[in-house]
Amino acid sequence: KIFCSKWIFNLSSIYSQLLNMSVLLIKLNKRFFHIEGKIHSHKRIGPHNLDIIQVIIGSLLGDGHLEKRSKGIGTRLILEQTNQNVEYLMWLYKFFYNRGYCSSLKPKIFKRIRKNNVIYYGIKFNTYTFSSLNWLHESFYTQENIKHLPIYLLKYYLNPMALAIWYMDDGSKLGSGFKLATNCFKLSELEKLCNLLHNKFKLNCNLHKDKLSWTIYIKKSSAKQFANLIEPYMVDSMKYKLGIYSQYYKQGLK
Repeated sequence: KIFCSKWIFNLSSIYSQLLNMSVLLIKLNKRFFHIEGKIHSHKRIGPHNLDIIQVIIGSLLGDGHLEKRSKGIGTRLILEQTNQNVEYLMWLYKFFYNRGYCSSLKPKIFKRIRKNNVIYYGIKFNTYTFSSLNWLHESFYTQENIKHLPIYLLKYYLNPMALAIWYMDDGSKLGSGFKLATNCFKLSELEKLCNLLHNKFKLNCNLHKDKLSWTIYIKKSSAKQFANLIEPYMVDSMKYKLGIYSQYYKQGLK
């Protein structure tokens, strides 16, 4: 199995020319190795494979969070899920680990206390810190560290894989269609995102008011198309979210 590793050399002078190239493979004795150990974030400069960027963007549309490190010059991705979605979180961990983006330390279990003293268990991990991820933090967060939608970026990077990550994170079946939780984003941004989903994927969708915020609703007329678009990229344990539109569960019923 090939493990792709992060760039570990300072190539900032040619970084702009390498944005669309694959990550460097470190080869030793005809085998590829996952690099461990402390490497300063300014030496982790990319470039990054397209699938890495798309999974990060899908996560940021959902539950993912980019953290700009206070003691460094880089950014890391933090991912967490409830204990009910362990398989999905472990899939994300293996995705990043196999490409050299996080350590061999397994995701951590955590406990939080919610309202009415309800105990909540989850599992989380974070990637290494990369100076070459700063541009994503600057694109998705304001100076006040509030997440927003960079539509100009989504026009290029939002693809079926990113949609699948977004839906597995924050999507659900609603009536004859699907709902994408977008409560933290502004109405003006969501209107542009709906237009993007229609123009890029021909999905019929609109906005639903959810108390004081808004969510995106994929209409029944596009439900099957949406499911067919994202199911090939979904973890099996999360395909229940597609309901009757899931080919995986249809095959299981035969």
